[in-house]
Amino acid sequence: MNAMPRQQTPSPDKKKVLIHIGMGRCGSSSIQHSLRIKKSELAAQGIHYPETNPAEDAQHVLGLLADDKFEEAEKGWRDVLAGFEKSGCTTLLVSTELFIGISPRLFESIQRLLSGYSVEVIFIVRNQRELLPSIYAQWIKAGIVFLSFEHFYRVTKQEWHFSRMLARWSNAYGAENMKCGVLRPGADAVQIFAECCGGGKIGEMLKSTNIRINASINPRLLSLLTLFDRFNSRNKIGSVFPGWNHIEPSRPDRNAGLRSRLVEFLEKQTNGWFGKGRWDLGGVVDEQMALEYGWTNKEFHSKYLGQEPQVWIDATTRK
Repeated sequence: MNAMPRQQTPSPDKKKVLIHIGMGRCGSSSIQHSLRIKKSELAAQGIHYPETNPAEDAQHVLGLLADDKFEEAEKGWRDVLAGFEKSGCTTLLVSTELFIGISPRLFESIQRLLSGYSVEVIFIVRNQRELLPSIYAQWIKAGIVFLSFEHFYRVTKQEWHFSRMLARWSNAYGAENMKCGVLRPGADAVQIFAECCGGGKIGEMLKSTNIRINASINPRLLSLLTLFDRFNSRNKIGSVFPGWNHIEPSRPDRNAGLRSRLVEFLEKQTNGWFGKGRWDLGGVVDEQMALEYGWTNKEFHSKYLGQEPQVWIDATTRK
């Protein structure tokens, strides 16, 4: 299908839609948790943060990845927009990391549904040297099987170019409406998000919320889980469907209960005796990452952050 043409510059009286598209492992869970618990205060300021599932902080139904879920996702958007119009608010705010990987069909449907609104897209990232080990660890915990981080990187490396991720959003809504931030070590993702939204009252409302932290596993301990999966999965390891990060769910099909207890044990050991540790990717992988992302990282800095290009990954000065 051909991409829809870019929307015209909206008139000032149009209602606004803020779409937080991620990334995952960049504080998205904390941001979504903060938004949900402050939804009443946000509504009082004219910002509608909808609930699409009582068990979720985010609106994941709006970005369902599978093609056979298209109708469900499109209905989710229609329901959210109907609720927005009834709310009396002037701004709709939705968030899910799944927006990064939606199909062209769903993306074009979203464009049609939002054609009468002013749209801004919020995108928060970390440099790939920090981001990819975090994604790898989270996927291993979730049961997606890879032989090692090197294997994960080899299979998925083409998927982590930030400027390419933003290309279709930028083409649809304009580079000036891409509100991007960088999550550096020790930074507050919720406050960076508020700054991308324009700061002000949103920042004041969200700054007092408790941060939601996903439990981590020490890199050395994670290797034990990797070994467990290799011996307990009959599925193909780390295969990828065509399209963005459609990783085959190579989940271990034996001893699932034991795996769950192992994950819990490794998390406790990480929080106690072993600590979080650091990822030593090795010189070869660092050099590969520096080459892979150097140009598109510079493009991302220049086009979307309004900054002089910065070297995020330098194999000669590894952290």
